[in-house]
Amino acid sequence: MYQENHEGFLRFLLHKTHCREDALDVMQEAYQKLINREGLEEMENPRAYLYRTATNIIIDQQRKSKHHQKYVHQVTGGIESGSASEASAIAPDRHVAARQELDSLYRALDELPDKCRRAFLMHREQHLTYGKIASDLEVSVSMVEKYMIQALKHLRRHLK
Repeated sequence: MYQENHEGFLRFLLHKTHCREDALDVMQEAYQKLINREGLEEMENPRAYLYRTATNIIIDQQRKSKHHQKYVHQVTGGIESGSASEASAIAPDRHVAARQELDSLYRALDELPDKCRRAFLMHREQHLTYGKIASDLEVSVSMVEKYMIQALKHLRRHLK
């Protein structure tokens, strides 16, 4: 199925995401969800499931991006980057609180095993794909996925 649909599926994802790296990430995640789905053998139309799953992943990513943009807009007081210092647009108490929260997150990241922390930061700060991270860390893509899950669980526990 992968070989039969790869090119067309990739074109579909490129049209939706406008970025090859994002399209490849979505493709990987969609195929992973398809493979892990119970009852795959009995599925009437796995190709349709694959495309619907990919579309849902893209929608979720867009939603997260909008929430992030809204948060940044609130924190900066609506000041566009470059028109005024972002630090001066934030109330001093919010700036201190944000700095303390960021310091707390970095301390939590320091508690993670080295490769787990590196994988998380490579993905979140450098926007590298799981495949590239796996290559750089000399581990499997599956291991990178496990590192990401471990890091996110740890950070969620730390934030609570």
